[in-house]
Amino acid sequence: MISSSPTLVLTEHFLPTQGGSITWLVQTYSRYNPAEVLFVAGRCVGDQEIDQTLPFKVKRIPMTMADWDPTRPASLRSYVQMLRDLRKICHCHQVRQIHCAKVLPEGFVAWGNWYLTSTPYVLYAHGEEILISMTSHKLRWLVPRIYNGAAAIIANSSHAKSLLENIGVQLRKVYVVHPGVDARSFQVSQEAILAVRQRYKLGNSPTLLTMGRLQRRKGQDMVIKALPRIIQKIPTVKYLIVGTGEEYSALQKLVQKVGVTNHVIFVGQVSDEERAVYYATCDVFVMPNRQIDEDIEGFGIVFLEAGAAGKPVIGGKSGGTGEAIKEGVTGLRVDGTDVEEIATAALALLSDPSKSYTMGENGRRRVKEEFSWETVVRRTYEVAARVDQEKKRIHHGK
Repeated sequence: MISSSPTLVLTEHFLPTQGGSITWLVQTYSRYNPAEVLFVAGRCVGDQEIDQTLPFKVKRIPMTMADWDPTRPASLRSYVQMLRDLRKICHCHQVRQIHCAKVLPEGFVAWGNWYLTSTPYVLYAHGEEILISMTSHKLRWLVPRIYNGAAAIIANSSHAKSLLENIGVQLRKVYVVHPGVDARSFQVSQEAILAVRQRYKLGNSPTLLTMGRLQRRKGQDMVIKALPRIIQKIPTVKYLIVGTGEEYSALQKLVQKVGVTNHVIFVGQVSDEERAVYYATCDVFVMPNRQIDEDIEGFGIVFLEAGAAGKPVIGGKSGGTGEAIKEGVTGLRVDGTDVEEIATAALALLSDPSKSYTMGENGRRRVKEEFSWETVVRRTYEVAARVDQEKKRIHHGK
């Protein structure tokens, strides 16, 4: 047993898988006292090796399912097994709260556990999962009830909070806590930058960078389509695409179709340490996100990471990026469906080093002042304390 009454963090996706929400969980709860937190995560390849390196205890259970709909027999069986596993772990470790990475499947399992044991749960809300769940008739009924059953909800942006309000969630339970960035980890040596530039034969070429999963909402395809316009003014420009994902083949074909093969470099997946070097290597970070069906960019922590590296950013006007990017101060926001607007913004920053430098420094300063992980941890502790207070009030009948 790790301690009496720890906080249990329930997440389907976890290390060694990479992702913004996973980084959020790791950075937040690794700053807790190790005896105060217990992770329960889905199984994946390489999990045993990575778990041994973490500062907190991790238990792995089967959590992956093809469909979140609990009315489907296969999904219902998975939910029931997860609930059994969760109840057993909660009882063994005398868990006081459950913090859920997202509403499905984690939130649904915690909701069921709450009905059976009265253990309160806190839900994280990022934005895109709210819209996606509302496209299903069955989930449209279920998801608001899971949110309203939570003792508290941590929304990553005011945009996510507004989405919760739109589906009938009680706003008194919602706390906006922006994700954080460790600005110190983005201090990179000139030798490391030079090594990347030599590896990809960048020379002194002005360089654009997109860091993120290769999926349509991120807008890598729109940057590729904008490149011919940018090349007309800056013939030596290069575009680094860091990440993996389902759009890889389509993006490769698009590069050939547009005729910019000599200007685009697919880097693939990189480690956390390498991420900092790639941010430092670029001149402008660009991710002109847009909404694809119900898929949106809930916040865009990559814009903060680029800012921590002292780089100006270009993002889309979709989703919650307005809180990650301070328009005209740390970067520019564009219509992610407008190639001309993307090209114009990129040229404006690449052609004006002084403006780019000022925006980058503004971004670095803003990250240090407003988006430290210490601030995230303090706000998370505050939310948890209020949940504890409410539980005691109910218990004593006051």
